[in-house]
Amino acid sequence: MSYRLTVRHDVESDLQRVAAEQIGRARQALEQESPVDAIHRLRQRCKKLRALLRLVRPTLGKRYAGENRRFRNLARSVASQRDEQVLIETFDALMRRYAEQIDRRHFSAIRRQLQARRRHSLAAAKKSEAGNEGAGEEGGDGQASALSETAALVAVLEQALSAVPNWTLSARGFDAVGEGLAESYRRGRRAWKRARRSPTTSELHEWRKQIKYHRYHCELLRDLWPAEMKTRSREAHRLSDWLGEDHDLATLRASLDDDVMAHLGMRQRAQLAALIEQRRQVLSTQAFALGRRLYAEPTKALHQRFARYWQGASGKS
Repeated sequence: MSYRLTVRHDVESDLQRVAAEQIGRARQALEQESPVDAIHRLRQRCKKLRALLRLVRPTLGKRYAGENRRFRNLARSVASQRDEQVLIETFDALMRRYAEQIDRRHFSAIRRQLQARRRHSLAAAKKSEAGNEGAGEEGGDGQASALSETAALVAVLEQALSAVPNWTLSARGFDAVGEGLAESYRRGRRAWKRARRSPTTSELHEWRKQIKYHRYHCELLRDLWPAEMKTRSREAHRLSDWLGEDHDLATLRASLDDDVMAHLGMRQRAQLAALIEQRRQVLSTQAFALGRRLYAEPTKALHQRFARYWQGASGKS
């Protein structure tokens, strides 16, 4: 089965099935994929699991807080391992986008510094982990440390999986998901309005988080009307990607002012900052144009419309 709830099935059993599948796939990635890919997959699964929880939050009750905290903390525990790599990927994507306007070699020193930052971050993480475990020998410590970290992450996932049968709901049918859907969409509209008034990096980032929840909710509910849910999910994904790129560019821009970058040429950094700003302006224009369409409908109207879709899809109309 896939990441979806089926309207003709019991929502509670579907909820537990989807959760177990996502946890299982996260564990499979940790055990079978490269560390970089595994961490990326783990974070993706945690986001999907948190979106699933948010969809049923009002009917899941007190269990929501603990389960949401579990997957939030799990994703945060590996975030730093991905963040430094994202800076390099963002830099490379910017170079490719403006390849015809610039001489990439002019910025090679900045890329080398970003690579050095990543190596330093990874070395610091490994040293900290080795210290926590009392490791002092050279040689196999790196591999042992990686295996230990994987085992710790797998243990958290096993605990999460064992708790899934306790994910019980106080409502059935659309009532099990409708209020959570509406509240998530409402938060997205509010975040969109705040970002329009004050398009700061933090406000745009918060808006993006809410968009991702709505995207995943459309995926989970695509049985309501597959064509429309697929379109909304795809457009929300597009919007999320644009805002994600904007956030990565903002982080890259901030890194240019770090002490470790200070010894590099001011002209190089200024030129890169100008390219970043140029791209961010394009992304902002695109994002707000799409956001106006995605969040055009009042929350109550969307809730009622989706309820009618559920009724029709379940054959009860």
